[in-house]
Amino acid sequence: MKDSIYNKISIFLMLLTFISLNTVGCSNSGPHQKTVFIMDTSVDIVVHGASKKQAKLVMEKAVSKMEQLEKILSGHISGSDVSRINEAAGRAPVKVRSETIYAVRKALKIAELSKGAFDPTVGPLLELWGWGTEKLRVPSTEEINKVLPLVDYKAVKIDENSSTIFLTKPGMKLDLGGIAKGYIVDQGQEAVKEMPFKAMFINAGGDISIPRNKPSGEKWTIAIQSPHDPQSWAAVLEIEKGCVATSGGYERYFEEDGEIYHHILDPKKGVPGKKVAGVTVVAPDAAWADALATATFILGKQEGMQLLESLEGVEGVIIDNQGEVQVSTGLKDNITVMSK
Repeated sequence: MKDSIYNKISIFLMLLTFISLNTVGCSNSGPHQKTVFIMDTSVDIVVHGASKKQAKLVMEKAVSKMEQLEKILSGHISGSDVSRINEAAGRAPVKVRSETIYAVRKALKIAELSKGAFDPTVGPLLELWGWGTEKLRVPSTEEINKVLPLVDYKAVKIDENSSTIFLTKPGMKLDLGGIAKGYIVDQGQEAVKEMPFKAMFINAGGDISIPRNKPSGEKWTIAIQSPHDPQSWAAVLEIEKGCVATSGGYERYFEEDGEIYHHILDPKKGVPGKKVAGVTVVAPDAAWADALATATFILGKQEGMQLLESLEGVEGVIIDNQGEVQVSTGLKDNITVMSK
């Protein structure tokens, strides 16, 4: 098997062009940039309207919070809340931190809204395909059918009074990869919101959080990568503030026997979703945008757009397999679609 996985940043902030922060003439008030590696992705943080010393403190505090949450929510870290929940599946509820309760409850809400197109219990399927390991493979139909009954968000029981989460079926596994990155980015922003600076954006491999307006008063400009050509843009989006996330089959994939298989699995079928090529969601928080982008990717153009437009404060862009770009009503005045 030819194993070629690519982790691409599918959307990024054009406004800075990653602003040559090292060039002479950068003002003392910023922007100041820091890049770290969290959640298996490169995370860029840029602070505006603060001294170099103050910006350093802001970025360090945001990074500290994000790293702390990764240790709680990653199923690949031994002793994390998610790892302990998975190890106890079918046996006993597990006492967890409030952050875990919040993230799992939000994931279950989106699972319900999407009728299971997004499902945080997709862990056994991801494990079967080898995602998160170096042993990626295409499982047989029989293997997939054996695992599918373990993918059931309705079998996750949360007891907020005792702060426990219980997976009722032995062999179930939570995987918060479709929402944790967004949630962690949100909490990085929340950790520093009272500190003195004018604006900060966090870009975690395409999950972008910009809760404050651009200091100049202009809109932030975000380019949406074409799923069919990594060297070009499908559209350019302008927002005053908010959160943006993307899902696309071109982000992580491998090839076997001439076929391409990506990491966004349909929880009901156990195979990669094929209805669209890419989805970008704009939402009030990054966790919401993150999970809704995944759900919409699986639902496809019609059902996916219906879901997005039914939610207050949520907008989206769907790119189909032919490269056609569909834009939700609320974004039409704030987006420029590039010709194919």
